[in-house]
Amino acid sequence: MHVLKIGGAALTDKHTGRSYVEDVAVRVAKELKPEKRYVIVHGVGYEGHHLAKKYSLHKGLQDNQWQWAHVRVRVKEITRSIVNILVKHGHPAVEVSTADILKTWNGRIVYFNLETIREFLEKGFIPVMHSDGAIDEKLGLVVVSGDTIATDIALRLGAKKLIYGTDVDGVLDSQGNIIPRLRREDLDSLDIWEIGDFSGGMKKKIEESMRTRNLIIQIINLRKDGMLARALNGESVGTIIEG
Repeated sequence: MHVLKIGGAALTDKHTGRSYVEDVAVRVAKELKPEKRYVIVHGVGYEGHHLAKKYSLHKGLQDNQWQWAHVRVRVKEITRSIVNILVKHGHPAVEVSTADILKTWNGRIVYFNLETIREFLEKGFIPVMHSDGAIDEKLGLVVVSGDTIATDIALRLGAKKLIYGTDVDGVLDSQGNIIPRLRREDLDSLDIWEIGDFSGGMKKKIEESMRTRNLIIQIINLRKDGMLARALNGESVGTIIEG
């Protein structure tokens, strides 16, 4: 089983908000290999990050229920677009609501009903989820990033590979050059080129990768044709984090 995280940076332009949702979803649909099993998690994109900042959702539930609901409605429109395109291309994609199967305490995942995901996988479906607000036993509600969700699923379900799809060709050094391969012991001292966002951007992906062992993590550009197909074929495209 493979976990694919479609990053918000791949889906929308960080600066202008221009949408690439349809382009990226079609590319993913064409390059997925039907003989493999997948879980797909996607980010919230420009609008989701903008609204989350505007409403200060990182502070939890503070008499802002309408704002939380508004953001979820907007993000679910992205999910529906991705699912619709996957289905049109012959993939049995189904939406799974993150908030219905996950709970946190002070921002940390303490409950994750993976049986729902596991059963969909066993029956031949592709579960599709998104970063979301989760019920938090201390803060009321918190934002759980798609990177965290994807990593947790990969670890708990024993995925063979976790692929992060973004808008750059991999992890870039401070000069903008691709770093083709990283060991986990190199990550603390890594000086990378970064454009920050609400969920932590590339640094968040790298931090999440430090939680894993015996799992190949590959960071690729989902705005380019063929990158996902090559990663699924085991080719060394983008940046591979291992060890």
